[in-house]
Amino acid sequence: MRDEATGHFRIVSTRAETLGIARTRAAADDLADLLLEAWEEAVAAAVARARMKHGAAIIEPR
Repeated sequence: MRDEATGHFRIVSTRAETLGIARTRAAADDLADLLLEAWEEAVAAAVARARMKHGAAIIEPR
């Protein structure tokens, strides 16, 4: 999302929270992609840890 006042690009959540700010669209796109990748890795790690502790009781994350 481009900020008309500054010309910077904001990476925002679905709740309209600013997750990052970049000077260029390319940088904003890369940051958004990397944040998504980090989120997916964090969720996978959390699921793995929960499965180690609880086994088959963990069906799938949502």
